[in-house]
Amino acid sequence: MSGYVPNPPKGHSYSGGEPVDTHAQRWAEYKDLAPEPDDTPATMGCVFAKSCNLPDGVINHKNPAGFIPVEKLADYGLWAVLGTGTAIAAQGTSLQLVGGSTTGSAIAQRLGGKLSLGLLEGSGVVAAGAALGTVALLTPNTSISPDSAFYTHDQYATLEAGRTRVRVNVKTLPDGSVDAYGFYTGGKTDWEKVPVIKGEKDGEKFVADLGNGIGLTWTPAAGPEDVLGIPALEGAPPLPPVWVYPPTAQSDTVLANPAHPPEFQDAIIWFPDSGIEPIYIVLSTQFEKNKKQGKAFEDTSYDKYSETRPEAVREVTVKTDSGVKTRIDMLGRDTDGEISCVECKSSETAPLTKNQKAAFPEIEKTGATVVGKGKPGFPGGTKIPPTRIEILRPDSLL
Repeated sequence: MSGYVPNPPKGHSYSGGEPVDTHAQRWAEYKDLAPEPDDTPATMGCVFAKSCNLPDGVINHKNPAGFIPVEKLADYGLWAVLGTGTAIAAQGTSLQLVGGSTTGSAIAQRLGGKLSLGLLEGSGVVAAGAALGTVALLTPNTSISPDSAFYTHDQYATLEAGRTRVRVNVKTLPDGSVDAYGFYTGGKTDWEKVPVIKGEKDGEKFVADLGNGIGLTWTPAAGPEDVLGIPALEGAPPLPPVWVYPPTAQSDTVLANPAHPPEFQDAIIWFPDSGIEPIYIVLSTQFEKNKKQGKAFEDTSYDKYSETRPEAVREVTVKTDSGVKTRIDMLGRDTDGEISCVECKSSETAPLTKNQKAAFPEIEKTGATVVGKGKPGFPGGTKIPPTRIEILRPDSLL
């Protein structure tokens, strides 16, 4: 293979002031609150990423009072949010910089090349509509700040899933801005592991299958002079600081009904014999046609739903007695006080998510509780009685 192995970049210090972040300000209200007790024993062993605020070899925050701090994502390594800006093409669409912990040039130097998203051969994505891609990338400081808790490069060849102490969610909002946040996974055994995917060599490139017919391609630069940086995504609004939150009810309140790690489309990707360190990638895609149709379908359905329910709200996160969290598209109370729940699916074949499959039958049997801030008429802590979740699809009648 031609190309070069990038040298680890020198550390950089930031001398400017910290940008104001409303999430951090809001979190200050909860500084004296500890997370709910967790009987899970402390997990020991290797990880992909951990907080640099912990000593060598230590992967978990251990405080006698149970306190877990809110940390910067940069405490876990170099990170960036990248987007295609245009529809993902079969031949590949370059990822451009939305924001990150350092400059596009420094990120490109760390990668030793460039990244793109493409449609894999035989992909059904094209039939579903043009897809825009947004990814969050994290690479721990294994070279700059070595730690005995990090996996060695050779270990990745033996792993189907790897442990990480942070998982990230990223999505593009209707106004074009990007929302990104992370969760600390310590003590959450169902959160801490993500798939490990091998990048397959294709000529001079490596391609990793991210699922849903989309592949991530890493193209190495021929030499240091060819690493020109990652261009900024034109028109992308400024990205606020990205924080890593503990897995607590207070975090759900601050983030306002967040998605949780079991729902993230993320993976650790490694590139054999390439010289590049493994990277963590979380993918968010928007199918332009389906997004518009789905939004219109939900809007029309909600208008009809709210006609017969004086109290009706959208997108409420609830938790079952067993601890499964899921979001409900519509929650309402009629004039008799009866509560109903509706989940909208934009097509006849759109599947339920993993959490929906687990939560919906339980809600029908034992009910659920609204978590986070909730919505008007259904604040956090509201008890939902045993209720059947109605699945609404096109041509269905409320």
